[in-house]
Amino acid sequence: MPTSRSIRLSRNLLGLALLSAAAISSSTPVGAQQIGVSVLPSAQRIQWSDDFPLDDEYLYGGRVALRFGKWVELQPFYFQRAGIGMDSTRAHSAFGPLSAGRKVDLKHYGTNVQLNFGSSTFVPFARAGAGVLRLEPDSGDRQDRIALSAGGGVRFGIGGLNAELYAEQMGFRMNPRSLFGADTTTGASLTTMRNLVYGAAVTIPLSTMREDVSSEGLSGSTAPLEPFVGRLKYAGEHNLPNLEVAGVRAGIDFSSVFGVRGFYWRGVNDDRDGPAPVAGYGGEAQFNLSTGAGLTPYLIVGAGQIDYKDNFVDSLGFSRSDKTAFILGGGASFRLTDRVRINGSIRDYVMTVDDNFDNVAGTGDLTHNTMITAGLTISLGGRSTPSAREREAELRAERARTERMRESRDFELRERELRDRELMRSMEDRDPRSGRMMADSTRVYRDSTVINRTRMVRSQTPNGQWITIPVPEQGEIILRYGVPPRASTDSAPKPRVDTVMVPRDTAATRRIDTTVVIRDTSVVRTGTPLPTDLAAELREIERRLSARIDAVQQRPNTAPNITTINPVAPLAPGARDTVVVDRNSRPVFQRLSQTRTSDLSPYVGLGMDDGDVQFVVGLRADLGPVNANSGWHFVPELAVGMGEGSTSVLALANARYAFGALGGSSAMRPYLTLGAGVFSPTVLGVNTAVGSSFALRSGDKPLFLNVELQGINLFNQTRILVGLSRGR
Repeated sequence: MPTSRSIRLSRNLLGLALLSAAAISSSTPVGAQQIGVSVLPSAQRIQWSDDFPLDDEYLYGGRVALRFGKWVELQPFYFQRAGIGMDSTRAHSAFGPLSAGRKVDLKHYGTNVQLNFGSSTFVPFARAGAGVLRLEPDSGDRQDRIALSAGGGVRFGIGGLNAELYAEQMGFRMNPRSLFGADTTTGASLTTMRNLVYGAAVTIPLSTMREDVSSEGLSGSTAPLEPFVGRLKYAGEHNLPNLEVAGVRAGIDFSSVFGVRGFYWRGVNDDRDGPAPVAGYGGEAQFNLSTGAGLTPYLIVGAGQIDYKDNFVDSLGFSRSDKTAFILGGGASFRLTDRVRINGSIRDYVMTVDDNFDNVAGTGDLTHNTMITAGLTISLGGRSTPSAREREAELRAERARTERMRESRDFELRERELRDRELMRSMEDRDPRSGRMMADSTRVYRDSTVINRTRMVRSQTPNGQWITIPVPEQGEIILRYGVPPRASTDSAPKPRVDTVMVPRDTAATRRIDTTVVIRDTSVVRTGTPLPTDLAAELREIERRLSARIDAVQQRPNTAPNITTINPVAPLAPGARDTVVVDRNSRPVFQRLSQTRTSDLSPYVGLGMDDGDVQFVVGLRADLGPVNANSGWHFVPELAVGMGEGSTSVLALANARYAFGALGGSSAMRPYLTLGAGVFSPTVLGVNTAVGSSFALRSGDKPLFLNVELQGINLFNQTRILVGLSRGR
């Protein structure tokens, strides 16, 4: 009968598929995602080993291919066949007399890792995997054998579909005579069965990879560094106590969705003041199921070694041999910046009770040991550019800001236009001719005053009067001046109007929402003297227009994103805008050079650990949001504890989130802090803290009182802290 351990291993081997399905279930089918998903209906034939004379038969089932870039795939699989017979000429000697006329139902399931060696229509590949071969005879107990497989094949396009052909060797260990009942012979041993498997499959894509993921190559690789702390819980068969560990992982992320890591950890003794004589090392492959901001789930497959040092003894005083472990697991990370993430994970260290894996045949020979860890991921090297999804979000936000600016400006223009119309109507009541001329003139100063508050410049020349006006960056200028046109039947001479000239200045292309005064913008000359009364009227209209422009120029400029330039000072060639950016909207790694003494927050407190009380003195620095406009702030911390017990030193990298003011009052504002770092005497420490800030003084120089309950290593050491800060 199957044991609880065999059931658990079966679940673990299929767990990768279930976790993957859960992570992508919310995605749109046949759409672009961080990873590509395909199903591969398959048929494969097994040619059994000579020592295991079942009939060669086809098994039917398939795989789910999770593509992490072009080169790597994770493939959970499941195959089955019922009623497999035996070679009657050899069955009696191999399986014993109880095998006569019997049949076997067979299931094979597990997970493969596949490496593709190309990205064209003809792709060779290699893969290796592990799983469970379940044999259910029609008489006798069900047996679950651990099966390992390795092989390769080729994937190609045919008739608009992708197909593949493959061959691999699948091996397991078993005593054949125990298949249909208890083995009554003496001296029987486990035999390694090496079986040839070959088959074919058709690929049906459910989703495609996003272009930015599928095009990633080695040039974009990063080197992750992951300090972590955790706890290893042994299975009961080992008769070992749980072990706290601290360590580090490092490796290469070949893309945003796939990477490899080597790891080393060391156990911490019961007093947490030094290492325990147990260490672990090995390697893992990590498969990210999503990328970008927010929560990123991932899967883990690897292997390692648990090294029991020479001075290690268990509770009975015995030493232990080193253990090889097969590692399966998963976790999630949360992005703080494009270089820093916090992560938590759970791993199943699959080991044996015996000395090594050479004596392992079935799932009942394995134990499952759980390791839970938490830490930071710091990515070094590579590119630090946002993903396509983040770039698209930034573009949408920029468009929204532009639209709001346009709406604000359009509203102001409409308001000014209404005022101008009222002015024109009042002038038309007094003089219809001046009303028409005023209407054309106001078009000039209405548009130009939105852009720049530059005075109109007038001068007198021997040939006529020159008027210089501000020029809008876009639009047109129409200036009518002099005697209105007469009908063609009128033989009186007509005024001559020269060509209007509007030079363009390259400064208009700079990011300055203004224009520069351009002299000699338009020239108007009259060919004949004007009547005295009309000339006087025009001078009066000009005076009113000038006064109106001056009045508008003296109003506050409320148009969005407008930079006012002193009209007297010329614009220097190559001048740039000086943009003042709120330092709290900049991520921490862009504002380290702007750190001020007002960012520092000193504190004092009491620390309690197993009855020992220490006086604690510490200092924190609020270095701003971990990402632009994020609610989480990066707050490193350094503290020293003195008193009972050994002196403690703490250096943490914290992330703090401040909630809204409690009860609507700005005097009290709670916050939450999470972090990790170095803590003596326990080597590494994890920080969880809750607190609140209280306003002592407001105004230009605010002052806040911070009261906090801090727990180190899940409140194994508790601290009550009180401090002061200039911000919260």
